[in-house]
Amino acid sequence: MGTRYNRFFGPVRDAMMRWLFWFVVLLAVVWWVRRRFFAADSSGPSGAGGVGRKQRKSSGEAESMVQCARCGVFVPASEAVRADGQTFCCEAHRQEGARARK
Repeated sequence: MGTRYNRFFGPVRDAMMRWLFWFVVLLAVVWWVRRRFFAADSSGPSGAGGVGRKQRKSSGEAESMVQCARCGVFVPASEAVRADGQTFCCEAHRQEGARARK
């Protein structure tokens, strides 16, 4: 004696499994499209999607940090504002430093 096939739940279960399968496939496609085409928005100024993130991780070199003469905050040397042999974190602190010297 085998198991009895329920007249109602058999076709419904089959339809639900088919629907669930296509739903999972659709979710996978949406995930792939978002990852592939919308990753460039969150990558920042590098512009090339995930390429910029991989380059930053693999470089392994830390940029030197300098201290602001006005507030003492450390900023990357490439972003620092320099004037009269001093470094500042922003243009406003550079202007305040110039006013303080006068």
